Amino acid sequence: MSGHLLDPAWLAKLERLQMASKRTASGNQAGLRRAKQLGSSMEFAEYRAYVPGDDLRQLDWNAYARSGKLFLKKYLDETQLTVNVYIDCSRSMSHGQTGKWERSVQLAAALGYLSLCHLDHVSIYAFDRQMVAAVRGLQGKSQAPRLLDFLAKLEPGGTGDLNEALRSPGAVSGKGGISIVLSDFLFESGYESGLAYLQAAKQDVILVQVLSGEEQDPAYRGELRLIDAETGQAKEVSLTGTLLEQYRKSLQQYRQELSAFAFGRGMPVLSVEAEQAVESIVFQVFRRAGIIR
Repeated sequence: MSGHLLDPAWLAKLERLQMASKRTASGNQAGLRRAKQLGSSMEFAEYRAYVPGDDLRQLDWNAYARSGKLFLKKYLDETQLTVNVYIDCSRSMSHGQTGKWERSVQLAAALGYLSLCHLDHVSIYAFDRQMVAAVRGLQGKSQAPRLLDFLAKLEPGGTGDLNEALRSPGAVSGKGGISIVLSDFLFESGYESGLAYLQAAKQDVILVQVLSGEEQDPAYRGELRLIDAETGQAKEVSLTGTLLEQYRKSLQQYRQELSAFAFGRGMPVLSVEAEQAVESIVFQVFRRAGIIR
């Protein structure tokens, strides 16, 4: 993928956000979120820039006197979260002129970056029917180039199988945390057992379904030969208005089934369009849903 995954113009705004979790952060390393049980150590960890709404008692006035800028001192009694991002790199993700793939990679970059800025442990997993690539245990903003380089080199290909992929060796972290799955969720084998397995591994699972406008409302008409992007199987069809309406209803039913499954297990599920700007998805859709704050 060429060009910038993240627009430098809004990185500073992105740094002010952080992942929201039902699970209390825990650990013995410095982070930028408050744990339920504070550590006994008050050892200095690092500075970060003041953001309106921060506790003024944590301001370092000596640093302000030297630089004229407001900084907060962060200590080891604030601990990190584990954030895992799973990105579907099956061939179906490359469908459409405005690619689901490009948008998914950008969302993974944004979520990973804002987590690194809060000293969370970040791992990215790319899968089709197995885990095809992974970068694990990144921590700190200095690891952002490694994160972005990993994502930029990924390419979609292969047949997707989420259930099988999540049972690949090393696919699931042994430590509880947040796991975000970016996919179209159009798996012939389903998704239920894989997501249940992920949740059983003490993960707060968040589903982000990425579909193109073309998939949701195709403009095709007439006699066509449709080829499955993953299997290569072809089918001759006569696309009429009636058939297209049946397709829309079937897609809507499938999305409702995904939402019902997720709701029953307490998994947030968000639907986003590939054509929607990544800034809009992050700062509006994700924040409204309470995934980030």
